[in-house]
Formats: sequence, structure tokens, C-alpha cells
Amino acid sequence: MISFKFLQQSKTTLLISRHLMPLLIIAVLAALSSVGMFALMFYPAQDRYIRATAIFQSAQQTQAKIQIAQQTQGIIATTWKALSDYRKFTDLSLDIADLAKRNHVQIPGMGYDFKPFPHNFFAKGTFAFEAQGPYEAIRKFIYELEKRWPYLFIEKLSVESSKKKNGVIFKITVSTFLKEFPRNLKKDKA
Repeated sequence: MISFKFLQQSKTTLLISRHLMPLLIIAVLAALSSVGMFALMFYPAQDRYIRATAIFQSAQQTQAKIQIAQQTQGIIATTWKALSDYRKFTDLSLDIADLAKRNHVQIPGMGYDFKPFPHNFFAKGTFAFEAQGPYEAIRKFIYELEKRWPYLFIEKLSVESSKKKNGVIFKITVSTFLKEFPRNLKKDKA
């Protein structure tokens, strides 16, 4: 075995160095193998951890998107249930006329129209009418109209003073979306 000169100063040191040298080599090899095993275990584990974290974050984002989509589907379903079909839409004109009478507003006539959207999945129904009466009564009528039917939108609103009576004339166009388009009112191209 190899002995170092500084360890050869005495017989005891020489004996100890001969017996400790293998232990020192074993200790160094054990330390190197520990560092090697650490590297072999740590870096792949770190890579797996990074991949798992990325997958987890992706899953959280997907879950958040799914929850938002489910909430949106719920809102759409609720809105769809609240929309009327074209048969009930025509009855809405009578309800609007009754609301006007309760608010002391006169509606001499009312017209309505249907407009289909692409693929005839739903339609837009529009009422056009003039409302005559005192300004305060018409203002209250419009407020109650919007409050009572939240899916009825005022598209156009113009005002002018009434020449016949004390009051104002409002020209109002309101519309809403309908669940279906009336097939028999569809115009055919010749």
C-alpha cells in the first residue's frame, strides 16, 4: 500500500495510515456516490415537479374556464326561458296598452314586425308606437315598461310637443328577442 512521507515518521503512524487509507478511500467513494445519487434523484424529481406544477396550473385554468362556461350556460338557459315566442309577443302589445292606460298615457295605434336572424334560431320582434300624455305620466310609463319586461329594449325614442293637447308625444320603438321565428310570415322570393 502507498504511504505518505509525513505519515512515516513513526511506526504507529505507519500502521494507522495503512489501516486508515482504505477507510478514507471508502469514505470518499461513499461521499461521491451520495452526491451522484442525489444528482440522479434530485434533477429528475425536480423536472417531474415542474411538469406536475404546470399540469396542475393548466388543470386549474381549465376548471375555471369550465365553471365560467357552466355559469354562462345557466344565464343563457334562464334568459332563454324568459324570452317569449312570437305568439306571446303579439299579446305583449295588449299588456303595453294596458300599462299605458294605467299611467294615463294614450297609445292610438301600434305596429309590430319580426326580423329573423341567421339560421332562424331566434328572431327579433319590434313594436313601434306613439305615446301621448303629460310628460310625467309618459316618464312613469317608460320606467314601468323597462322594469316589468327586462328583456324589452327601447331602440328609438323621440319626443315632440303636442299641438292638440297639453303634453308631449313620444315616438317609441321597443324590441325583444323571440325564441322562434313565425314560419308562416316568412317572405318567399319569387
